[in-house]
Amino acid sequence: MDGRFCLKWFALGFALAGAVGCNRNNVQPGPFGQMPNTNGAPNPLTPTGGKSMWGGSGSNAPPPSVPVEFTPAASNKPASADALVAISDVRLDAAFDEKTVPGSKESLLDLAREGYQKALKQEPKNKSALLGIARFYGRVGEKEKAIEAYKKYLTMYPNDASAAHEVAVTHARWKDWAGACSWCEFTLKIDPENRNVKKTLGFCMARAGKWDEAFTMLCQIMPEAQARHNLAGLLDHMGHADASKSQLQLAVKADPNYAPARDFLAELDQPRLGTTDPSVRQTGDLQPAP
Repeated sequence: MDGRFCLKWFALGFALAGAVGCNRNNVQPGPFGQMPNTNGAPNPLTPTGGKSMWGGSGSNAPPPSVPVEFTPAASNKPASADALVAISDVRLDAAFDEKTVPGSKESLLDLAREGYQKALKQEPKNKSALLGIARFYGRVGEKEKAIEAYKKYLTMYPNDASAAHEVAVTHARWKDWAGACSWCEFTLKIDPENRNVKKTLGFCMARAGKWDEAFTMLCQIMPEAQARHNLAGLLDHMGHADASKSQLQLAVKADPNYAPARDFLAELDQPRLGTTDPSVRQTGDLQPAP
């Protein structure tokens, strides 16, 4: 099993504790509870005296915001760059988790940013750290810093098509459709046959108002009827009901047996009741970029 994956699971237990400022004198038991011993031997995760690693007074346990294996008592070596990134990834995800304790989001974000920056000081060319800080800035809405970080990564690793596509998806998340299209086109220069990138480009072209170009792009990766059906769904989502209906009619003409287009067309022909949000309709396999 990948060591970094395991570390993320381990990090999850103390990420929130570090964000809300817990201490050994006032802390609730952690998710692992009491760590058992085996055959009378002390458990390596249980501090002296059998206390939980998450708290208890009078023990030698470190504060819950610091993993045991990274403390001077356990190791003289500092945390590796990959370990710092893994912990920061957990904290970044936790900051945007709706289940996170209210008021701890900003602390989690600060801890995540500091972790990525510390990892980059140790290893300036570390791929995970470079992408981590770029994703961090992207998720908190600091667009200029995010793009600067992504460009720095792609300068060092110019053939990473997945990272370039990630920049396009980030622009789409910001609803910067022109920027998303440009980055998709840049990605296709690295990997001209990437179907997933072409799919994203078709979606972003449609959202940018380039409907004909979007249709042409989608036809490179799917049959005409399916491409028109997907385009119709996007147009309906954007409030262009007549244009959506026209695309569905052309889809049925291209393939009379394509049921999704027929069904969607029949739905549009019916009077709409209530305030149904068209964005919740599943009209095809082309979905908005995350």
